[in-house]
Amino acid sequence: MVLIIIFRLVNKKILNSVLIFFMLIIWAIVFNKIFNFFGNNIEEDSMSVNPITIVDPRMNFSKDTFNLRKIERDPFLGKYMTSRAKKRKTNTKLVPRPKKTNSAPKNNIKKPWPKLSYHGFVKGVKSTSELILIRMNNKFYKIREGEMLEDISVKKIYRDSIIIKRSKENKTVLKSK
Repeated sequence: MVLIIIFRLVNKKILNSVLIFFMLIIWAIVFNKIFNFFGNNIEEDSMSVNPITIVDPRMNFSKDTFNLRKIERDPFLGKYMTSRAKKRKTNTKLVPRPKKTNSAPKNNIKKPWPKLSYHGFVKGVKSTSELILIRMNNKFYKIREGEMLEDISVKKIYRDSIIIKRSKENKTVLKSK
């Protein structure tokens, strides 16, 4: 409403010339900002250039080492833990069991094989033997070739199967899918 009153009071030619003058001032300010941003400043030319020295990080390399302490208390239960870890056999050869002499007559009844499934193996880069995953009676076990699990020993490991032995009887177990 104010512009309408000003427009009627002032001549169109005068109003146009005033608006063009303000538009030129605004564009001059915009171009000045653009040229100062991208242009070379006199202050930068007069400053001395200091070379950047690159420090090789391998020169001051020091290893950060620390020792881990064994946790004796369970942080979740608050109880002190007991060691359940069994020592791993270092000898992969089977040690023959001493024969027991029983005065009772032997029954030729064969025990049924437990429910077994073979789930695969892993062989490390530095390791010479494979570590296999077997499920026996709904429990998972990790054992190596030549080791015994209850009364079953692992004779040979293949990618798709294993050969196991129990009391002079061999059995091949295929890999589960």
